[in-house]
Amino acid sequence: MNKDLLFSRTTLFTGEAELEMLQKSTVLIAGVGGLGCIVSELLVRRGIGELILVDQKEIDEPDLNRQLLYTSADLGRQKLEIAKQRLEAIHSFTKIETIDMKISDNMDFFDKVGTYKFAGIADCLDNYNSRFDLEKLLNDDNFLIHGGVRNDFGQVTTITKGKSLKALYAGQKEDGEPIPVCPEVVAIIGSLMVKEIINSILGKPQLEDKLLILELSDFSMFKLDVDLRGDSAKFGVRSASC
Repeated sequence: MNKDLLFSRTTLFTGEAELEMLQKSTVLIAGVGGLGCIVSELLVRRGIGELILVDQKEIDEPDLNRQLLYTSADLGRQKLEIAKQRLEAIHSFTKIETIDMKISDNMDFFDKVGTYKFAGIADCLDNYNSRFDLEKLLNDDNFLIHGGVRNDFGQVTTITKGKSLKALYAGQKEDGEPIPVCPEVVAIIGSLMVKEIINSILGKPQLEDKLLILELSDFSMFKLDVDLRGDSAKFGVRSASC
């Protein structure tokens, strides 16, 4: 397969230098569910050099509604196995690594992830505790792109060292119930996450100290100034994007 031809439609717009930078970059995908499927596939199609997929779940029937890497033939199989297979089938210019572990606050997890070096982390998770554990991987040389969805609502923000999702989710508790969500909002929020991952790799993040909010029911989109230091988030000026 010819790499220049494969990415030619994108490099007409971005130029070769951006592709070269992406090819040298690694992103850790935390959770290969709804958001994780979108984010990982689009990053592969954009030419990212390496993905590290972290998950420990099997594919079940409700997953097929929104997790685009999987089909009914995959029910009962490990998400990591199928995701790696499908992503590698797109092309051979992205290396796919897998970590079959639960994201948690224990040394086994941090020791395993610590063997890799990555520019960015994609938070594609669906619970607060795992998100809070995940951001402990932040250091001066990487960033975390958080995406969240519920019903037809979604949000995206960029987290760097010294800031925390705990401030954004102060006082929130897990309810243990399945999250209601529409597949179309998953696809849109996942795509926005990919754009911000690329922005951040290029050194031009657009959502650091910002919270992008999408309400798909009426196509509203807002960007809020937000301070994620301290115990609770402090919000500033809201700008309407549409």
